[in-house]
Amino acid sequence: MTNPILQIFTTNSLRTLSRAQFLANRLNGSTVEPVHVLISLIEQKGSLSAKILEKTGIKLTSIKQVILEKNGLDENFKKIINQELAPPKNNNRPAQQSSALDRKNHCPDDRLTTIIKNPLFEFNSTEINKKNEKATKLIDIKLSPHLKKIIQKAISCAASFKHKYIGTEHLLFGVLELNDDFVSQILSKSNIAPSQLTRHLKNILETTSKFSEITDPFSKSSAGQNVAAKEPEAVPDRSILKFFSCDLTDEKIQQNIDPLIGREQEVDRLINILARRTKNNPLLIGDPGVGKTAIVEGLAKKITQGEVPAILARKKIITLDMGLLLAGSIYRGEFENRLKQVIEEVKANPQIILFIDEVHNIVGAGSSSGTLDAANLLKPALSKGEIRLIGATTPAEYKKFIELDSALERRFQTIFVNEPSIEETIELLGGVKKNYEKYHRVHITNEAIESAVHLSERYIKNKFFPDKALDLLDEASSQVKVKSGADPLLKKLAKFEDIKKKLIENKQLAIKEENFDQALFFKKRENEITRGILELKEKIKKSQTKMIGKITEKNVVKIVAQITNLPLSVLSLGDKQKFISLEKELKKKIIGQTEAISQVSSSIRKHLIGLADPKRPLGSFIFLGPSGVGKTELALTLARTVFDDPHALIRFDMSEFAEGFSISKLIGAPAGYVGYRESGKLTEAVKNKPYSLILFDEIEKAHPEIHNLLLQILEDGRLTDATGKEINFKNTIIVMTSNVGLNEFNRQQAIGFSSVGSQETVDFENLKEKISTELKKKFNLEFLNRIDKTIFFKPLGLSDLQKIVELQINDLAEKLTERHLGINISTSAKKFIAQYSFSPDQGARAIRKTVSDLIENPLAEKLLKDEFNKGDIVKVDYKGKKLVLEKD
Repeated sequence: MTNPILQIFTTNSLRTLSRAQFLANRLNGSTVEPVHVLISLIEQKGSLSAKILEKTGIKLTSIKQVILEKNGLDENFKKIINQELAPPKNNNRPAQQSSALDRKNHCPDDRLTTIIKNPLFEFNSTEINKKNEKATKLIDIKLSPHLKKIIQKAISCAASFKHKYIGTEHLLFGVLELNDDFVSQILSKSNIAPSQLTRHLKNILETTSKFSEITDPFSKSSAGQNVAAKEPEAVPDRSILKFFSCDLTDEKIQQNIDPLIGREQEVDRLINILARRTKNNPLLIGDPGVGKTAIVEGLAKKITQGEVPAILARKKIITLDMGLLLAGSIYRGEFENRLKQVIEEVKANPQIILFIDEVHNIVGAGSSSGTLDAANLLKPALSKGEIRLIGATTPAEYKKFIELDSALERRFQTIFVNEPSIEETIELLGGVKKNYEKYHRVHITNEAIESAVHLSERYIKNKFFPDKALDLLDEASSQVKVKSGADPLLKKLAKFEDIKKKLIENKQLAIKEENFDQALFFKKRENEITRGILELKEKIKKSQTKMIGKITEKNVVKIVAQITNLPLSVLSLGDKQKFISLEKELKKKIIGQTEAISQVSSSIRKHLIGLADPKRPLGSFIFLGPSGVGKTELALTLARTVFDDPHALIRFDMSEFAEGFSISKLIGAPAGYVGYRESGKLTEAVKNKPYSLILFDEIEKAHPEIHNLLLQILEDGRLTDATGKEINFKNTIIVMTSNVGLNEFNRQQAIGFSSVGSQETVDFENLKEKISTELKKKFNLEFLNRIDKTIFFKPLGLSDLQKIVELQINDLAEKLTERHLGINISTSAKKFIAQYSFSPDQGARAIRKTVSDLIENPLAEKLLKDEFNKGDIVKVDYKGKKLVLEKD
């Protein structure tokens, strides 16, 4: 019977050791030196060590030269050297010779099996490739002290890299670790530093750490191909599926799976399809995050709990990892071989039900230059009912990949998984909250659950229930846990584990250096630290049963605000006073438009409180009025006030969209046109900033097709771009300005400005009716009816213009504050600027320029001349029909 320890050596490594023994006997008849092993490693063609040494440039000629340079070598020795270091004609010859020699010089007390006494070097013989067994029967290796050390270090190397075999690369590592002078001379002759070669070898060993685990299941023993030796195959010790899958019915996996709430219809249909005789392959189709995988996990939980019909009792649901199956399959046919073996194993075990998430990935997977893809390999087994396969994919991917392959499509029975309703999502979150409470050690209130559902429905439109609501609860709980501070016991545990790691490293180093007394000391300290770690873990386990916080609506709102960049006041309405006093805030910046501000504020409040249609934008308005009365300024102020963001305004000059084809600028070019798949200006802007005010300036100049495009936004709060992606407009405010009736407004502006007191020469209400009639002629009724409010801006009077002058002076005062100066303006000066700036077709636009020309420019000159010092007050007055600047 073969010694178990010999089974861990590969055929090449055994032949290398045999060849080294043979060389030692031929050359000096005493012990095996490291140089003999090095020569054998070079001669072992096809081995990993031979390739490494060949790449580094070490040749037999270099070794021969170093050996012959030694003193005291006679001609007979040189003859043997030249014979033995010549290129071998038959690689098997040394092994045969050495076996005969070893049988002759048999020494039972000096065998390979007697040197491995360290418990660190334990291998499971059943996991060793059985094709080495035949080779080990032919080889009986006698060991010398040097060879023992090489083998010990080789085994230590294999153990450290978690290899289940001893190959030539490990023997090479052992040779280098001995630091033999003769070997160092050989490496020096080849211009190679031993440390450099050792580092290179370690890198190779690290990359092959998992090689044997992946390749062993797929390698077939040569003995198994012998017809005469055919026997019924035993059940394999290791399943191929273990490498590429996860058992959802496993007890440990089930501990981390949330219970399935609802979905009774989908689960019943799933069971019915699995119970079919043929085509028993259900395909779950649903949007991302609706719970397709959760349904399969829920079925697995029902199987483990015995809550399924007898036909599914004791079944196992195995998740197949297609990515892992493809990984590392660099050679032609390697992927097909893996998948074929997986299919054969599933066929042989009718208790297995395969589950492939993102099942559309099997189409084209592993296919290259004429090879079959995963879909074609699975088709025969799927149609005959030889395997059961559950798939999951999205509607878009199903249409793109599976639906196009009718042969694959007919093998699946589709189950459509719809997004749950708000009520179903609340019930679902209530059912799974215990798992989140246990993990985060927090109490999740019912109001937090309802808040997560309603807020995610309103403000998170790129995800689906229940995923988006669960995300909010999870992150809110995580935030509370993180803010509670780190547990000091966890810090202490981390410190202990670091100490244990260092002790293990020191122990292994001591063993490597054969300092066993020191190794025992480190082992003793390691045991003490291990006991301390176990005690700490027990304390931590007890402490983690205590709750550290409570999740309320406030916590959820805070997370939504962070995700959406929306002000907390908009989400929670906690700052109700802000929206109650919205008109007051707007009036601080907008002068003379009390009625317009009131109408806009009322509409916005209605939407924010949830009384308006939730499908539509927060507000949609068309602003009408003469130039320079505050239409654009109101839009800017509204964006800043509602969204707390000075950059929350997206502006479009509609004169740029006068042609029909210019619609592509807003939503992107259609397929087949230049710029296809490039983002449109409107859709991209809203996608990046979904909480904003969109201003369409001079809307009447846009092409009618643009008006039709806006209908979808105004009615449904959404827009589909050229690539088919839906953009959400429900959290935007739509403002359109128009010059319809501009001439009538300008006449009213001129007359109104010259009127005295409350006298009005033109009835403004009649003007509104007249312009409304004109507006209906310009735009379709279906467009106008979808707008929340048509806002008419009144012409500005003299008193209004004086207030605007005061606003401009206040802005200037803020700048002067940095120079420690103040400024005052007299009533006569304000009146002069208002009259000087007024123009019926400009409104208040010229005030900014007048203040700049008559006040700011002269003031800048005086400041340069140091006419005003720190603490001075600049007085602006009207004297001698002009403005003067002087100290107050």
